[in-house]
Amino acid sequence: MNNKTSQISITPGSSTKKLSAGQRKFNGLVKKIETQRQTLLAWETATPLYIERWREEFIPQFHTFSQRSLELVHVLDELSERIKLSKTDRHTLIQEICAQTLSLIDSGNYTDEDKATLKALYNKHSGRDFDADASEDDELLKQGLQEIFGVDLGDDIDTLSAEEIAQKMHERLWAEQTAQQQQSTGKKTASHLRQEADAAQASQSVREIYRKLASALHPDRETDPDERERKTVLMQRVNLAYGERNLLDLLQLQLEIEHISADTLDALPADRLKHYNQVLSEQLGKLQNEVFEMELAFKQQFQLDPFDEVTPKNLAGKYQYQLDMLINDTEELNGLREELKDPNILKAWLKAQREYQKKMDAMDLEADLFDEQFDKFPDSLFR
Repeated sequence: MNNKTSQISITPGSSTKKLSAGQRKFNGLVKKIETQRQTLLAWETATPLYIERWREEFIPQFHTFSQRSLELVHVLDELSERIKLSKTDRHTLIQEICAQTLSLIDSGNYTDEDKATLKALYNKHSGRDFDADASEDDELLKQGLQEIFGVDLGDDIDTLSAEEIAQKMHERLWAEQTAQQQQSTGKKTASHLRQEADAAQASQSVREIYRKLASALHPDRETDPDERERKTVLMQRVNLAYGERNLLDLLQLQLEIEHISADTLDALPADRLKHYNQVLSEQLGKLQNEVFEMELAFKQQFQLDPFDEVTPKNLAGKYQYQLDMLINDTEELNGLREELKDPNILKAWLKAQREYQKKMDAMDLEADLFDEQFDKFPDSLFR
């Protein structure tokens, strides 16, 4: 990534003491682009280090946690047979065993042999068949998606990942939107026409810079081998920048080969500066989107809160927090597995699970009531 943008700026000329609004915007866009580039570079540098620690420390610890979770389910199964419980406590225990087996199977962190054992435990305590229930859930999901989004997932939904289902939905919705746009026969407004004209002129401005650079740097016109090699490298940078509509790099290349000077930027006509600013705004938007997508992908890969603020600077702290929490959860599972063997502690734990579930049910009920009241408001209030 080429980050040499310090020379790209407009300064007041000898005849003026103040920059115009367009010149100030140009300088501001250049600085923002530089900031986004540095952020991308920081992500590219920090991510491999995070992945290395994740593989060396977190994954082994997570395997330990997964094993302890599996052992706890077996302990609960053994306790269901050995300890005499009231009807209420036994019902709660069965619910816990079924819920935990389902959660562990869905996690995808276990071998086929472990999954078979977990399915057997689910079948034993639920009185149902796991595979039959899973097939029924898949069918309900497929019907729901077909009714809501008109997405036909076929008979292979059980083999589709969440990403593949989302992709099918996206493709269907995109096709519908495209069809609606094609059916639209409305004339373009004057504003749309002006925007298209400005975009065309902005593209023309970038194309003109590219042609000038290509003319000055074309290696086939150079007889000196060393100079031909230098121009070949520069021309590769020109082609890359032009392909990405990277105006900043094209201007930087012009400065490097002394094709333009700082005074050239200072003397840009207002209309040309407007077109440059339009291209720079587009370039900034792409960089901002790239940073956003990189951050979002990182959060998804490492199971971080999507609404949490994550930056290359605080990655070390985020990682340590995750690792500490995982170690703590593993230790709690170790202790719980032994403590629950005491009938009194088991009964107290089952009571706590019921109380927790009541709180969750109450919160769900409040949310449903709120949604019902919200739906009663007329749409005009939100326009």
